[in-house]
Amino acid sequence: MKCILCNNGKTDLIDTKIRNVHTDKTKVYKCSSCGVHFLNPYFTEKELRSFYNGEYRKNYTEENYYSEEKIENFFRKSIPEAEIRVSRVEKYLNKEDVILEIGCSSGYFLNILKDKVKLVSGTEWDEGNSSYCKKLGINTAKNIEDFKYKFDKIFMFHVLEHMIDPINFLEKLKNSMKEDSILFIEVPNNGDILLSTYDIPQFRDFYYQSAHLWYFNRRSLSYVLDKAGYQYEIINIQRYDISNHINWLENRKPGGQGMFDNIFDDELKSAYDNVLIKSNKTDTIFAVCKIKK
Repeated sequence: MKCILCNNGKTDLIDTKIRNVHTDKTKVYKCSSCGVHFLNPYFTEKELRSFYNGEYRKNYTEENYYSEEKIENFFRKSIPEAEIRVSRVEKYLNKEDVILEIGCSSGYFLNILKDKVKLVSGTEWDEGNSSYCKKLGINTAKNIEDFKYKFDKIFMFHVLEHMIDPINFLEKLKNSMKEDSILFIEVPNNGDILLSTYDIPQFRDFYYQSAHLWYFNRRSLSYVLDKAGYQYEIINIQRYDISNHINWLENRKPGGQGMFDNIFDDELKSAYDNVLIKSNKTDTIFAVCKIKK
């Protein structure tokens, strides 16, 4: 079959077991040209909107996630990573910035950011999360077009892999950007060493999931950004530590973050991360983008 991203005719079937998919029709393919991995067949646009307004979090968290107490707990647990993300982008910010986060969840990132800039806004299809954001004083809407102003900085953390047509989405997004706006995109990397080198079957079955249509690497993300008309820098970042990887290798299951902190000091952990960064085998890639002149 053809790649549904770049239309190349050479793709390989790489997996048939997908987390939270209970049919043998959907499969995972890899494109030999652009390097993207993708699910096919997938949701329609209507099915996708319904999925993210109720079913998505139930598939990945507790059944009663949508109670305010559970949203509050998820918000608090997400603060440490939000602080890391803010520290990564703080050098790009100024006090007069009007900010948008696409897929802002319960608002943990924007809540930290709101005192550092002029205005924060977020899109969120899930009504429970959107209501929680509004209680925090964060302006939310379902669609970017619902905001009648343009943004200085736009953030997408693990969102692009959910989009049915990422190229078209990023092309349209330019309508909400100023001439010198910056777009930040964070996505999982299919070059992740657990997938590409250690090749752990249980990780592969965990990695491919119903919520993600696309699995990018530097080459495929570059293809999308080039086609959508952006200039960009792509940076390798590692979210999960060496303890997590040892846990996958030994126990074949998620978890383990920080498990061996009493043995591995910061120097060793940093050295391991740096090896992954240099070899393009990190779990995450991060793009800093501007509209191509």
